[in-house]
Amino acid sequence: MKKLFGLVAFVVLFSFYFLSSGVIAQAALQDGNYSVNYTVLQGDSDSVSMANDYFDKPATVKVEGGKTTVSLQVNHSKWITGLWIEGGAVSVTSNSTANDTRQVQFPVSTLSSPVSAKIKVDIDDDGLNYHHEYQIKLRFDEGSAKSLVAAVKSSDNNTTNEAATSDAKTKIANPKSSDSSQMFLYGIIFVAAGIGLVLLKRRASFK
Repeated sequence: MKKLFGLVAFVVLFSFYFLSSGVIAQAALQDGNYSVNYTVLQGDSDSVSMANDYFDKPATVKVEGGKTTVSLQVNHSKWITGLWIEGGAVSVTSNSTANDTRQVQFPVSTLSSPVSAKIKVDIDDDGLNYHHEYQIKLRFDEGSAKSLVAAVKSSDNNTTNEAATSDAKTKIANPKSSDSSQMFLYGIIFVAAGIGLVLLKRRASFK
C-alpha cells in the first residue's frame, strides 16, 4: 500500500512541477527586439485608464542578457509633462513638437505582471486648468510579442527592404498548445488517482 501511495504522489507532484515550469517558460522571451501590445490601467484597479489613449501602441521591447528595456511613444506630449516607471524617471530618446509626441525608454523588472507607473498631467489649453499626478499601470501582452527583423540593405541595387515582423519563434509554445498540454497532464493526475482508489478497494475486498 505504501508503494501505491508513493506512485500516485510521484505522478501528481511531477505533473504539477511540469505545469508550473511550462508557465514560466512561456513567459520568457529570448534575447532580441520585439513589438508588444500593452494597455494603460488605473493605478488602483484593472480598469482601463483614460491615459491609455495618450500612449501609442505597440511598444518596442528589447531583451538582452536577462534585462528588459521598453521603448514607447507618448502622444499629447505637451500635456503629459512627467512619467515615472517603477519609481524611476524615464529616458527621453526623441521629441517632435510638430506631432506633439515624445519617445521614451525605460527598464522594467518584468512583463508578466502590470508595471507600476505615475504620470503628471498639466493642461492649460482650451480653457482647461488641470494639473495633477496620478498612478497608472502598464499591462503588457506577452502573447502578442512579435520579433522585429531589422531592415537590410540590398547589395545588388543598394535599396533597403522594409522592416518585417514575424511571430516570436523563440517562445516555447503558444497559449493554445500549452492549454492542451495542461489538460492532458490533468487527465494523467485524475487517471492515476482513479487507479489508486480502485486498487485500494480491491485490496480491502480481499481482507
